[in-house]
Amino acid sequence: MFYAILSGSIRKAIYLSAVGAVIWVCRNPISAAPPPALVSNPSTSSSSSGFVVLTQPVKVKIAYGETVLPAGMKLPVVSSDATSIRIKYMGELQTIPIAAARLEESEPPDAAPSEIPPIVPTKPAATPSTRPGTQLQVSLQPGYDSRMQGGDISMRELQLLLSSHCSEGVDLSGAGTKIYNGVTYLMDSEQAATNLGLAHSVPSRVPVAAPGFPKNSIYYVGYDGAFEGHFNRIYLVSDTANKVVAIQLVDEHPKGRWNSAAALAAATWSTYNFINARMRASDTARVQAVSKRQGNIVVIDTQVFQRVRTRVGRTNVDRYEEQENAKLLIPTPFARIILHCAKIGLSKT
Repeated sequence: MFYAILSGSIRKAIYLSAVGAVIWVCRNPISAAPPPALVSNPSTSSSSSGFVVLTQPVKVKIAYGETVLPAGMKLPVVSSDATSIRIKYMGELQTIPIAAARLEESEPPDAAPSEIPPIVPTKPAATPSTRPGTQLQVSLQPGYDSRMQGGDISMRELQLLLSSHCSEGVDLSGAGTKIYNGVTYLMDSEQAATNLGLAHSVPSRVPVAAPGFPKNSIYYVGYDGAFEGHFNRIYLVSDTANKVVAIQLVDEHPKGRWNSAAALAAATWSTYNFINARMRASDTARVQAVSKRQGNIVVIDTQVFQRVRTRVGRTNVDRYEEQENAKLLIPTPFARIILHCAKIGLSKT
């Protein structure tokens, strides 16, 4: 019995000790440790869906040289890091210093990103525009009207064809002038291609080195197709900002078109394709060229014929087979700039 009483006392002591421990814990609760903080892993290149506005001009390399993106231009951001921003310009990725741009928030989903830079002319307009806002103007490289080596024949022929329709001058007006089938003067070239149903093509931008055209400032993109029933190729001619300044249609393989020697007696021209700078190679070829004014567009039509000599009895008969014809459409403001460049190019001082 004594052992039982003693055992009961021990059990009671143990029970009281346990209760006391619980009371002590409750009076001194243990604080739960906070979850470990998430430490971000900094990346040297983070993606972004916003836009940047250039705060200063930035020079970038493009497929055919270099160009300067002007201050104020808005571009979509592809990615960025601590020192640079990668943007998309003319379908290509470019890296610019982060100090040269200001980040902006993303645009609404239905807003199309703009890669169209404000056009910065190399010379001021003779008469400042009184229209509100910024007016699109042709964009040309410095020295666009400096003298060229050679090309006098083509420049003189351009003068003859254009001077009866407009005068020479640095004319920066005319944006929006209708050129051809929904394409207007200084329209973005990609938009022009879309309007003409050419967006599915993969174009290549080629510098124009035609005498009389602004130096180092004009490019063309050629597309194959069917135009006006017989032209098989169209050229969108653009300035340094990829804005359309002229259009040329070419039929490279005319069929069944002949002319007599008498009919071509006055065909003394040399240049039959001004955009591609093509000229007749010998006296066995004849070139016809005419120009006309259609509204605010000067149209130059050229044809080149090759002599084919046949013998009829004892007599040689010459006939001329058409080899190519072209139709060049130039808005009058740009025609005036061409005349200005040709005048300087032909000057001897």
